[in-house]
Amino acid sequence: MTKLRGFGLFLLLASGAWGADVTGKWTGSLDLNTGTHGGACVLLKQQGGTITGTQGPSEAKQFALTSGRIDGGQVTIEARPGATVLRLTMKLEGNKLSGDVFEDDQKIGTVSLQKVDK
Repeated sequence: MTKLRGFGLFLLLASGAWGADVTGKWTGSLDLNTGTHGGACVLLKQQGGTITGTQGPSEAKQFALTSGRIDGGQVTIEARPGATVLRLTMKLEGNKLSGDVFEDDQKIGTVSLQKVDK
């Protein structure tokens, strides 16, 4: 019985290690330091601590993620929409993701996304 309880506790802790599941469609805005504002659409699939999917300015224009992970409530995804690496580092709060946007490790703005229910 003790082994079964220990295994159940392990499963509970392991499932909480990655926080909530971010799988789904997220839309919102991207605000650049230059004063430019635009749309943002991210399509994610989470398996454990690994995130795959796409990101872009709209659902019609997406770029494959080259890297993605979740650790607690911190989500980091990267894509190469050209010669540069675009990285979003975001905090998960309920059905919202918000944080910073980096281009080749230089902060260029902020992003705010909300999960879209289907």
